[in-house]
Amino acid sequence: MSAGPAGPASAGGAEKAGARDANLAGARCKGGAPCVCRNPAGSPAEDPPPDEAHKRFEIRLGATGGSAALDSPTLGHFTSGGDEACFYIDVLPATTSDVTFTATEAVKGGGIGPLLQIAEYGPKGPFWYDVIDVRCAGPNARCNRDAADAWSAEAKGRKRGRVDPCGSSVISHLTWDTSGGVGNRELGIFKDFTVKFTMEVKRFATQWPPHAKECMAGK
Repeated sequence: MSAGPAGPASAGGAEKAGARDANLAGARCKGGAPCVCRNPAGSPAEDPPPDEAHKRFEIRLGATGGSAALDSPTLGHFTSGGDEACFYIDVLPATTSDVTFTATEAVKGGGIGPLLQIAEYGPKGPFWYDVIDVRCAGPNARCNRDAADAWSAEAKGRKRGRVDPCGSSVISHLTWDTSGGVGNRELGIFKDFTVKFTMEVKRFATQWPPHAKECMAGK
């Protein structure tokens, strides 16, 4: 299921929640993008599951106080407003994708609270494995340098870059940037926040439950 054009720009210039150039998949995307978000407390099963030639990923985007976009030449273009938007895509194993995530404030001086979560589906459980979790919550849940540095230090300390060692994806070349602080000068609230990284999807099939001790040695 290929995504059509993302939604038109809103009055503030940001695109509405949507996707384009993306291989949307699964029942949650039956109505198009954005898809119906999975309830983490509900059933993890994908219906239908991905075929044997693909792995399925969940992308959750959000930006408190603004809008967010995820761009990748191989995965597609995804957008959200302040509310969380979800997308489910099928990806070929043994592929590497360069990804850029950008969150931008809607009101000058209001700041931004970025959110990006990517999870990988494991059919054997079925399970969901957290791959990357981008959050930068400083004063009033808005991003500033202290919050960005704290998130970056934690993320870069993970083996193979992924949150859950039992997944099959590797995150590398992780960097963040901003065009500067605005608003309260003492707090240094960011008006935008950009994260770049590379995601490599390995060929091997996942098998263990999330964060199982068998995965700690890595593969």
